[in-house]
Amino acid sequence: MLIEIHMIQNHSPSNLNRDDLGAPKTCVFGGVTRARISSQCLKRSIRNPGNPDDEHNREPGMFAKSMEGHIGLLTKFLPWLVEKGLQKLKVDENEIRGVGIKLQSIAKSEEKLGAGKKKRRLDPRRQTPQLIRIHPGLAGELAERLVSLRESDEDSFRYFLNPAVSFRQLVEAELEDSQFNENQRKSILDKAWLILNCRMEELESDAEQPEAVAQQSTYALDAESAKIIVTTLESLPDDKFKNIIRKQTDPEKKQLKDDAPKPPPGYKDAEKKLWADLQHNCADIALFGRMTTSEFFEDVKAALQVAHAISTHAAVNEVDYFTAVDDRARAGGRAGHVDEAMYNSACFYKYFSLDWDQLVYNLAPEPKKPEDKKDDSQEIKNWEEEHKNWADKLKPNAVKLAACTLGHFLRAAARTTPSGKQNSFASHCEPCGILVEIKKNGKIPTSYANAFADPAGKIGDPPDDNADCESLVGRSIAQFGDHVYNVRNAYGIESTLFWHALPLYRYPLQGWEREADGRKAKVRDENGEETKKDKPAVQFATKCLRGLGGEDGKPEGLVEAVIEALDLGFKWADVKDPGESAAKES
Repeated sequence: MLIEIHMIQNHSPSNLNRDDLGAPKTCVFGGVTRARISSQCLKRSIRNPGNPDDEHNREPGMFAKSMEGHIGLLTKFLPWLVEKGLQKLKVDENEIRGVGIKLQSIAKSEEKLGAGKKKRRLDPRRQTPQLIRIHPGLAGELAERLVSLRESDEDSFRYFLNPAVSFRQLVEAELEDSQFNENQRKSILDKAWLILNCRMEELESDAEQPEAVAQQSTYALDAESAKIIVTTLESLPDDKFKNIIRKQTDPEKKQLKDDAPKPPPGYKDAEKKLWADLQHNCADIALFGRMTTSEFFEDVKAALQVAHAISTHAAVNEVDYFTAVDDRARAGGRAGHVDEAMYNSACFYKYFSLDWDQLVYNLAPEPKKPEDKKDDSQEIKNWEEEHKNWADKLKPNAVKLAACTLGHFLRAAARTTPSGKQNSFASHCEPCGILVEIKKNGKIPTSYANAFADPAGKIGDPPDDNADCESLVGRSIAQFGDHVYNVRNAYGIESTLFWHALPLYRYPLQGWEREADGRKAKVRDENGEETKKDKPAVQFATKCLRGLGGEDGKPEGLVEAVIEALDLGFKWADVKDPGESAAKES
């Protein structure tokens, strides 16, 4: 089943989504420049989980408040969050530091070395190289499991910390304040573990203070070793530097292999158990997906596609020249500050496409049947029991949570506006029209952006008692409706359509029957001859609704109608409350 949401939303002067120069984002569509709001901006503004660690203490948005406990974190600070969890459990500081260093390496990044140097200095908390979507309770659960692993299998716990990776992180920290170029830094990082274990004596012979290097022994995994290696290399002339970071020899390769810590018996099972069932694919992860380069986090295919919002008409960015007066200036009335800001005003078309089955699957993935196993094997029996629990309990709960997610997302998409420059423009404008299309047979998505390939234009004001097809908003909705009507007829699209507009009498969802040459079809007389009168517009929505709905104590509206139309055996009131989360927040 596919659920598509189309919105026409007119904004007063604003700068909701800026480019690198501070101007409102634009694009060219239909041969003219349009105003644009990026899909990333729309998703962030709707999802907005709030941030208690931010200096502004930003509160969660409508969607996050409604789905409390089921909204994850998009963060680099998983290592720091786990460290906090371990501190609460009274774990030794050295072990906390080791865990933090280890977790810094669980995801890779394509960023250039040192790219985040300035940010790391401003925020010294340990972080991964890339953003990861996690459940807010994951860090606390992982901390508890690490403590349990240390108590039950200390050898596996020590091996998990991985000294080679940890030492690389220590060296990288020391390189931040060095004078090496990027290629040199990369070479040093690649050879740091080799130098520590095989070339410290050689480094000692080249050092200005050889006794400092000589104090370090094999596996001296601490910041002092990293500092000595970096500072010593920095003092060497080019020829000696290049010699130290040369490729490893076969004897060195053998030495590293022989001296490297070996995984203790049962380590793979211990590591698997450590990360098992920590995914907690909460509502926003199920909607927007997750993609990482970490082996510890499964990728999640996004159930929701979001288009860049574009204006239905040609748009021109304008310049606001403004000044600020110095209240205590002696000259009086003179500007203490002069600047310019760009803005525009546009009527946007927004499009969201939700794969219902993918959303349900993401919330409760179906257990995979073991391959190449006999029907009477223990693995198959375990799977059968797990699959029964999924079919009887997990999937039905996921269906209800998916319906809850859809309803609250629809409300938030309609009522949430990007925050860009809002203190200067306060462009909080409701959608003029919302179309929700439910396709139960087939999953072929259809964007109606081509309704505006020819820009909508303001023609004039209609009489009050007629549908508005001439103002900018009215013309946009009229073009939209006519395009939807013709696309459905041309491609035989079968779907249920729910239309909400403000107000309905002014903005109906309608299309016009046309002749082969594109002219509006004429009314025919008793003899089948055309008259001069055009056929009236066809209003084709399955149901028209005056209100958005979804609120307690308010008339039912679009939200209630959509949830009921899913034919899942329950109404919005049955699923509005998302219930408790699968994991407690850290």
